[in-house]
Amino acid sequence: MSTDTKDTKESGKTCPYPFVHLFGYGKKDDDKKEEKKTSSRKFPWRAFGGLGLVTLATLLVAYISIGLLIGYYYTLWTILILPFKAAFSTIRLVVKVALWPIFLGFSLFRSAGKAVPSAAISNVLTCNNAMELQGWEVLTLLPGSDGNPAAVKYTLNSPTPHAVSVVDIDYRDTRIDILSNGKYYGSTSDFALNKTEFCGFSTGTVIIPGGKQNVEVTWSGKDVFPGTDRIVWGGERKRRVMWKKDLCI
Repeated sequence: MSTDTKDTKESGKTCPYPFVHLFGYGKKDDDKKEEKKTSSRKFPWRAFGGLGLVTLATLLVAYISIGLLIGYYYTLWTILILPFKAAFSTIRLVVKVALWPIFLGFSLFRSAGKAVPSAAISNVLTCNNAMELQGWEVLTLLPGSDGNPAAVKYTLNSPTPHAVSVVDIDYRDTRIDILSNGKYYGSTSDFALNKTEFCGFSTGTVIIPGGKQNVEVTWSGKDVFPGTDRIVWGGERKRRVMWKKDLCI
């Protein structure tokens, strides 16, 4: 017994059939089992990450597809209605050109039928002796809510009449009406509209009765677009006149 043991140690040989091999088990088997456990724990997270990427890619493709579809239908709609827009614009232009003489004639007829006196009413009220209340000043008429020059208003309470004198300046294009307490009292002189001439400007003096008077200095509607009552403003949206006020004594 002791002899066999000694021989084995001296030879340095190990047992050709270790204990673990006899039962079919070893360290490699432990490593494989551990690797399998680790892989099984990682698999759900990998699957979830892949599903998220697929979902994101699907949403991105759907977003791009919807955008392209909307752009396509918008472009198609624009192309389809473009001929109708062009036809409508052409018809409207032709109608305006064809009916322009009618509008112009109607405007002239209406202006002729207005029968507004071209001079101030002076046969009832007179102002033989006057005391200056306000010297000559520039009065600027600016656009009102309707787009035409807004009226300039003032109130004067005097026992005697007073006179309002107005003269157009800058261009020969503005005529003025004078009203008080809602009653028309006169206008500045009429003229032939011509902005290239710098003479023959509209001018006049209107006498307002005594008492409390709410006076309105208004644009008479001389310079308008044919067939309308809208002013032709031109480059500057204002009209200027000079005016003064005198108290009759």
